[in-house]
Amino acid sequence: MEIYIDILILQNIVMNYLILLMTVKLSKMHISSFRIFLGSLIGALYVVFLLLFPDIEVYYTTAAKVALSFLIVAVTFYPPKIITFIRILAIFYISTFVFAGAAFTFLYLNKTGGLVQNGIVYVFWESKWTVLFFSVITVYIIVKIFWDLIQDRILKDNLLIPIKITFENGTIDLFALVDTGNSLYDPLTNVPVIVVEFKAVRHILPLDIQKIFEQSKEDDLICVTRVISDSKWFSRFRLIPYTSLGKENGMLIGFKPDYIEIGDNTDKKGVSNVIIGIYNRALSKNNNYNALLSPELM
Repeated sequence: MEIYIDILILQNIVMNYLILLMTVKLSKMHISSFRIFLGSLIGALYVVFLLLFPDIEVYYTTAAKVALSFLIVAVTFYPPKIITFIRILAIFYISTFVFAGAAFTFLYLNKTGGLVQNGIVYVFWESKWTVLFFSVITVYIIVKIFWDLIQDRILKDNLLIPIKITFENGTIDLFALVDTGNSLYDPLTNVPVIVVEFKAVRHILPLDIQKIFEQSKEDDLICVTRVISDSKWFSRFRLIPYTSLGKENGMLIGFKPDYIEIGDNTDKKGVSNVIIGIYNRALSKNNNYNALLSPELM
């Protein structure tokens, strides 16, 4: 069997990088690409060391491989507190198992020859660069699906709250994300603001207010002030300054709803002293939620 040392190194760096990247995502840590690469390189060099010095049996033991994982996590994530380190290490092992399963699935479905010897996976390459490329793509797709499922489950189980908004004769039901960073308050009444996507509340808004957002004029203060002043719902609308949502010194158009219900049937809470801030962009990439809810309202 021919072993291409360049392919072996590249394959391990790429796979280790993806595993560590997934660990970073799941642990919600802010780690530089350089440190992720450094951790990946350490893992790849270990494999090369085993290949070049096959007679040093101590490096094939489980203890040596556990020590290697400790080193990779420590180098990549700095030496964190012991509890944090254990949590990251557990996530690292989970990510490794996911990638290992994905890689072996690809080899099985692709009917690519290979073997496992001393903890190293060797592949009989028909086209070494092509197989490596498609291996990475396959693993990426599987992990992307896995990551999205985890995110959806976490959001639905812990962070997403159903809310019902009633305004005049209209009612809408949507999901709101409990956002600890949402500290918006109406400057006039000092009540909390729930940020909601325009598309989610469009049909309960007056036509003149809808046109502002449909024409993307929500940042035109003169236009907004004129329309609100002429609206029969003048007393229900507010202008709310904000410095988040990707924009500084911005202004949200808000309105006071008749009534809001927060929670599901088993744990429902009615709120009337609140303002709805209208945001003319998507709040969720996957459309999992359409509003940002302050923890104060829970």
